[in-house]
Amino acid sequence: MGAVMADDKFQYDRNYLRLLELSPFERRPRGGWRFGTKIISDVIVDRLLASGRAEVSGVYLFLKRKPNERERDHREKFSSVSLLDAT
Repeated sequence: MGAVMADDKFQYDRNYLRLLELSPFERRPRGGWRFGTKIISDVIVDRLLASGRAEVSGVYLFLKRKPNERERDHREKFSSVSLLDAT
């Protein structure tokens, strides 16, 4: 029964992740978050943050993007170059 509840929670979070793909959530002055006129509870946002799938920047909650292959290759290429090699 616990696995069913975990699957339901993941499905529930996935709906909010889809909203974050469209636009960031904005922090409400009275607490909580909003997506347009839809109010998002702090509990949902805390769960998204704890899972590492979202991040806060200022008053906005953004979806954390996984680096694509091009970004990863670019980062690996330049992380292996030493500044001392340029001299």
